[in-house]
Amino acid sequence: MTNSKPAKKAVAPKTRLGYGYFIAAAVFLFNPCINIIDILPDFFGYLFLMKGLSGWADLCPNITDAVTGIGKLRWFMLIKLLAMVLVPLVDDTYVLIFTFAFAIIELIYAIPAASRIFDGLEYFGTRFDSRPIFTGLKNLRFLTNLFFIGKSAFCILPELCSLSSYEYSGYVTSGVQIDFAQYKGILTVINIIIGSLLGVMWLINLIPYINRISKDTPFLIRVLHDYDLEIGQNIGLHFRRTLRTSVTLLIAGMVFFPNMWIDNVNIIPTFIGAIFIIAAMIKLGSMTPVPKSSIVIPTAFAVTSAISYAISLHFGVFFRIGDVYRDFATYDMFNITRAASVIEYAAMAATVYIIYRELRRLVRMHLGADPDITDHRLTDIYATHQHEADTGIVAGFIGFIVAAIINVVYLLLRADIAADFWLAAFLAVGIWVIYMANTLNQLYDQIEYKYM
Repeated sequence: MTNSKPAKKAVAPKTRLGYGYFIAAAVFLFNPCINIIDILPDFFGYLFLMKGLSGWADLCPNITDAVTGIGKLRWFMLIKLLAMVLVPLVDDTYVLIFTFAFAIIELIYAIPAASRIFDGLEYFGTRFDSRPIFTGLKNLRFLTNLFFIGKSAFCILPELCSLSSYEYSGYVTSGVQIDFAQYKGILTVINIIIGSLLGVMWLINLIPYINRISKDTPFLIRVLHDYDLEIGQNIGLHFRRTLRTSVTLLIAGMVFFPNMWIDNVNIIPTFIGAIFIIAAMIKLGSMTPVPKSSIVIPTAFAVTSAISYAISLHFGVFFRIGDVYRDFATYDMFNITRAASVIEYAAMAATVYIIYRELRRLVRMHLGADPDITDHRLTDIYATHQHEADTGIVAGFIGFIVAAIINVVYLLLRADIAADFWLAAFLAVGIWVIYMANTLNQLYDQIEYKYM
């Protein structure tokens, strides 16, 4: 009797073409926002949407353009996600500015992207003969535009009350004056109700539409057949995309490294950056195996950073930095924050070393000359590229050590020095992040050029 491995279950066509990602994107996007506070952050919705559209985009320029626009929008939504922390810390006027700016930016990118997606669907329906695509498409186009415009408009409306209050206008003219600020609560409730109704109405039209297309299996098979012929065999394309995703995740993770202190509270949670780096390492591992330490050390960094952030937040909320040398409880708690910060930065340094090690491995594997190349001019060019990339990565690691030392010094001595010194620490890490983003993009461009 011979043992045989069970056959690998075939992936359903709708799964390969992103059905699950479309549903997840719709769930994250449908809910209303209160100013910039979003229970289901749109950032993740747009990430899921990009992932779901990635296969379709390879066969249709309109959807490619839509993905490009959504790719730009996701970074603004990431900034919006970070800015949520500022809402309880800043004046209502600033909240209005944030709300208005992010709402307008979302409309600038989301409306054209939605239009291109629907144009792309019409293209697929015509090219691959799918009647379900055209069923309800016109109505869904209208509802999508109405949803995004209504969601933004009703989100902004309550915040406009901050422009009209007795505190700012006073009694200047005769007659009855209305303090519109007192209606902010009512307008917020209206925003939640109408925003939810628009979102639910959009969902109950969108999800059945997606389901109808997902059940048109012959259509999906025809799409996948052309995809496999035109794209599926392009190994270099898949490698470049995986590398691009890994580089993007690394840059996104590093963006969370600087500490921004407002009222003695660091409003940038570094542990979120650690999560992005873990994802980047996992993605790199899908190209070539990576050591277990490349996952374990960033995971340890995420845990220690989350603990350090919680301790720092507790100190900032319940204690005053000015009382460190006047109150024993404050002094003891401050020492705990310092110890947690040192441990966090040690884990961060180990994680950056892991990044440095993996980047150098990429340089050795992908920027060197192929063994069968005998032309000395080409081998010299590849050797130059390797040297430049190695130099940039080493310089980045040294730059991090310098920036980390400045930050640790501030965290240890912030009770003894001017409060504004955090700006020096912030700028040191910020400059390093900008340098590393440029270095990583250059490395990607060099590797991409080799595999074009």
